[in-house]
Amino acid sequence: MITTQKLQTTKNVPVVERINVTPDMALRWLETTNTNNRKVSEKHVHRLARDMTDGKWRLTHVGIAFDPNGTLLDGQHRLWAITMSGITVEMYVWRNVPPEVMMAIDCGKTRSMADILNIAGENGDVNNHHLAILRSMLGGFGNPPSLSPSETSELLRIHHDAIEFAMEHLPVVAFARGLCTATTRSVIARATYSVDHAMLRDFCRKLATGIVTSNHESVIVQLRQYLITSRGTSYCQRAQRYGKVERVLAAWLKGENPSRIYPASVEQYPLPEEVND
Repeated sequence: MITTQKLQTTKNVPVVERINVTPDMALRWLETTNTNNRKVSEKHVHRLARDMTDGKWRLTHVGIAFDPNGTLLDGQHRLWAITMSGITVEMYVWRNVPPEVMMAIDCGKTRSMADILNIAGENGDVNNHHLAILRSMLGGFGNPPSLSPSETSELLRIHHDAIEFAMEHLPVVAFARGLCTATTRSVIARATYSVDHAMLRDFCRKLATGIVTSNHESVIVQLRQYLITSRGTSYCQRAQRYGKVERVLAAWLKGENPSRIYPASVEQYPLPEEVND
């Protein structure tokens, strides 16, 4: 049953209703009124649809807008997400909105993911370092997933201790840029789930300072030099760095000291959810 709550009914001005938008209603609007909108971002639609399916959708002031002729001005991604998820969600639906207001829609400064999470206040103080480590952790050897704010918030809670460990024991070293990056930290964060933390702290200290206790640990110094001088940002270069950090950590933990570093070809430190899968 569709319920509505009219908030304004004056003629010749925008009118808003609070409506339970069904998948059938969303599809009908998309088919009949969505005539002049931007190209749909499938990634964004999937993010919204996952939130709806998982019960994480929240009613906000942002909704659906139609002009006086019934043409859809704003909200196509939300409507596609309703259609994809098959979930009825509550939204504010504006009608009789002058088309010229599109000159002012979505023109403000875009909030970063850190901005959104800090405003929500559910994850403490979140900065870009936290988010970069999380993305690299989840991506592993592949590309990081595209996450909605609610998904990001949940995963930050799940992996909070691992991320904080990596940030604490691999702090940014001003004279060794490129060393304590999200890629390096993400390997350490992953390893917290399966490696003794005292051993990890020792590895991080030696990697950050370059000070080792024996010649049998020269592979750490070799890795350190590689990370400092390897600055590329392409996917392949990042995967190489990630794989080499994993291989050196795994070798060091076994007491091995290879003379040459080759990147690991498979994940050495799976996350708990990956093991369960």
